[in-house]
Amino acid sequence: AVLPNGEVWNGLKRLRKDNTGYDLKQLLIGAEGTLGVVTAAALKLYPLMASRAVAMIGVGSPADAIRLLARAKDETGGAVEAFELMGRLGIDFALKNIPGTRDPLAEPHPWYVLAEFASGEPGSAEAAMARFLEAGLEGGLVRDAVVAQTEAQARALWAIRENQSPAQKPEGATWKHDVAVPVSRVADFLAEATAAMEAFAPGARIAAFGHVGDGNIHFDVLRPDGGSDAEHSARRDEGSRIVHDIVAGLGGSISAEHGLGAMKTAEGARYKSETELAAQRAIRAALDPRRILNPRVLF
Repeated sequence: AVLPNGEVWNGLKRLRKDNTGYDLKQLLIGAEGTLGVVTAAALKLYPLMASRAVAMIGVGSPADAIRLLARAKDETGGAVEAFELMGRLGIDFALKNIPGTRDPLAEPHPWYVLAEFASGEPGSAEAAMARFLEAGLEGGLVRDAVVAQTEAQARALWAIRENQSPAQKPEGATWKHDVAVPVSRVADFLAEATAAMEAFAPGARIAAFGHVGDGNIHFDVLRPDGGSDAEHSARRDEGSRIVHDIVAGLGGSISAEHGLGAMKTAEGARYKSETELAAQRAIRAALDPRRILNPRVLF
């Protein structure tokens, strides 16, 4: 298959200038089942980590969280297993709607970071976490923190993060956005998108959370407390376009870990060039000319 940009594909290989080619793993990832079916997998095993530390940290802003992420990477030599950001509203929803949830810190904070460090050396992750939090407190980036002392406590802290979406369900209609922006622009996105939604849908509640380490943010816009689900849902497309325009303007993607699917196909096409679309169609036509693999998605 010859693509519009001149690239040549031979079967499942893209031909380099030296004709050596390489496999299409990266192309298949994110193709939503449209280019092939996984029939086997090879697993590479790694030793269990000898030490692990989990902490919930109160911070003043997403910008402070980004600064903390950089410090965490420096402190651990890159051994940051997770660095999750949550707004206070999401914590409140979990406390209200998820039985057994406890407020992680003594006082409420505007934003929270769930950090997990791991190391192959006994005691190393715990020591790194202690140094990291001490430096954060001294530098004013950490307002308060709690470190899990047992596996049960670590699971309880993780449950707060994992229940961010389930905790929203009793609150009514929601516009869900699974987006990604450069890590350095996460704070900018949250500020711009929140201001835009407050202007577009006064009273709407913003619950934002996500994986700060890769810039993936779940930006959810819930109907006003006591408002109409139907009225809120009717404005979804218009509101989401505003959010997605901001994402695109920051050099991000309107689809992060959940893909475009059928729901975002038209939106996805809006942010791609005709060359990109033509290339994707050509690749798909070469590998699945009858369009039998997941036919409803990806243009």
